[in-house]
Amino acid sequence: MTMESVAPEQVLKQGQPISITARSGCCTLKLCGTIRGLSHQALTVSLAVSDREFLLVPSAGADADCAIIGNGCVYHFASTARSASALPLKIWYLERPPVVYRVQQRRFVRVPLALPMQVRLPGAHGSLHNPADTMLVDISGGGLCFASASEVPPGSRIALDIPDLPLYGPLQTTALVRRCTAVAIQSGTVFHVGASLEDSLTIRQQDKLIQSIFRMQRDYLEKGLRIPNIHHIPARKFRRFR
Repeated sequence: MTMESVAPEQVLKQGQPISITARSGCCTLKLCGTIRGLSHQALTVSLAVSDREFLLVPSAGADADCAIIGNGCVYHFASTARSASALPLKIWYLERPPVVYRVQQRRFVRVPLALPMQVRLPGAHGSLHNPADTMLVDISGGGLCFASASEVPPGSRIALDIPDLPLYGPLQTTALVRRCTAVAIQSGTVFHVGASLEDSLTIRQQDKLIQSIFRMQRDYLEKGLRIPNIHHIPARKFRRFR
C-alpha cells in the first residue's frame, strides 16, 4: 500500500461521511458521523450516535484515528479532541490535522535500513521464544523485513522490538509474517522475513512511522549519503535463534 499526503482542505468537505476510532485511557470508541466544516484550527463533526453514546464521547484530549472513503481509495489522518457540544446537538470538535494520507495501492514504499533489533519467533503450542538479536533490513509504514538465521513460516505471529528507530524512537509491537526468502551471503545463507504491521499499529503510529521514513529519505539525499542496507553488516552480527 502506498500513502500520499494531501492537504486537509482538499479532502475534508462538508457532508463527507467519516469514521473515527477515539481512544482515551483504556477506553476505545468506534464512531461514525459527517463533517460539518473545517476551519484553520478545528474540524467539526456531527456524530451519528444516541444521546447515551454521545455522553461517552471524550470532550478533550482524546486521540482520534479518522478514515474517509474516497474514489477508489481511503483517506486516513490522526487528530485530537478539542471539545464537544451540549445535547441535543451531537457535535464533536477535533484539532485540524496537519496532513491527510491517501491510501490506494497495496504496498507501502519501503526504506532500506540496517538497525539492531530483537525478535521473538513462534515456539511450540502458540508460545514465543525468548528475544533474539537480529538486524532490520527495511521498513515502511505497513511492514518491515528482518534477517533470520532460521526459516520462519508465513502466517506466524511474532513480537518485535526496535529500540532506537531514527526520528521515531522505540518500536515494540507484534507482526504477522507474510514471506520468508533465503538470501545467499558470503558466510552462507540467511532468511529475509517480511512481516506486516498493518493490524498492529494505530493510524497515529503509522502516521508517525511514515513521517520518520520520509525524513530519513530526505536526510540521506540532502547529505549525499547512501542509505545503509543489510549487505553492509558483517555476518557475525547475526545470531542463531534458539
